[in-house]
Amino acid sequence: MDICLCNPSTRVFKALLVASFLRYQMASGSLPEDLVTEILLMLPVKSLLRCKSVCKSWYTLITKPSFTTTHLNCNAALKRNHCILIKRFLQERNKSVMSFLSDEISGDDYVPPTEITIPHSNEFLQMLGPCNGLVCLTDHDDIILCNPSIRDFKVLPTPFFNYPKGLFSSTMGVGFGFDPLSNEYKVIRIAELHEDDESWGYRFHSVIVEIYNLSTNSWRGTDAVVPCVWFFPCSELLFNGHFHWWANDKDYGGESILSFHISMEVFREIRLPDVCAFPDGNERGFLVLNESIALLLFNPSEQTSFDVWLMTEYGVVDSWGKLFTIGPLVHVERPVLFLKHELLMEKVNGQLVSYDLKSQRLQELEVFKARGTR
Repeated sequence: MDICLCNPSTRVFKALLVASFLRYQMASGSLPEDLVTEILLMLPVKSLLRCKSVCKSWYTLITKPSFTTTHLNCNAALKRNHCILIKRFLQERNKSVMSFLSDEISGDDYVPPTEITIPHSNEFLQMLGPCNGLVCLTDHDDIILCNPSIRDFKVLPTPFFNYPKGLFSSTMGVGFGFDPLSNEYKVIRIAELHEDDESWGYRFHSVIVEIYNLSTNSWRGTDAVVPCVWFFPCSELLFNGHFHWWANDKDYGGESILSFHISMEVFREIRLPDVCAFPDGNERGFLVLNESIALLLFNPSEQTSFDVWLMTEYGVVDSWGKLFTIGPLVHVERPVLFLKHELLMEKVNGQLVSYDLKSQRLQELEVFKARGTR
């Protein structure tokens, strides 16, 4: 199960009445298109879903990434409530779904859990983001961009490059972000080139980087030289205009964070604390805490503990410091999100639990009860 914090705003409006009025005014030519856009930007997501069906021009407008970005900024200005977006795999129905869970349990802004079916579903699908209300879904074969607020999915074309004869690519890591300088959404694919070998199965050749631009719906190659990255849940993070992966430290040995600047398209490596210099059997999780990158070291077991480190100054290795240890906690598998003064985590059965950092209490959240969910 993957979780992220979104802002889909759902304040109650008379959306159908507004939509009918706007459509009438547009048909009569008495309402400029710019004014229609401004009014639609004021509507909450639930109303926009209905407005998508009013006419083709509205559907085109509402599904534009630029509209999504502007609408998100309007939501922030109005201080509408955030929601938690949960992605899980339903084994008994063999499909992946997303659900919104409001961070408020009462009032006009409450969002009841709703199920959004994801195309190309499988249990290995991972959610990256959010970025301006959009998320990226990937199992490292298919890559899908999604606007969950308006239930819009876009399956990206398969990268196609003329690799040297006899070499094949396999995805190692995927990143996703927005470039404010070019007003462009980008997807980054880090892949391994390898060659088939009759005795070894395959032989490693090199690591390549490919970038997708949403505006052109196409991939392009780069000359970037980067280390190998690892694909683990919660080990990939969008933060501070950069995307980050858990990676090898090719200069010093041990481990590092591979960082990619979305606008400048520049990679850099950020060393992890010396405690990560040698393999220790622990997994690494990267989350945002106190507007900084937090590193969580943990080894999933019957009783799991989480060592929490914080990089207080972005990119400065000496600013890493250990904050505290959480646990041991019974049957907790991995961390997923810091929210206010809580750490949300996933149990081995896929259930979501909340750990209060102040009271040190663990509470199971009634997000779903069906068995066989992740």
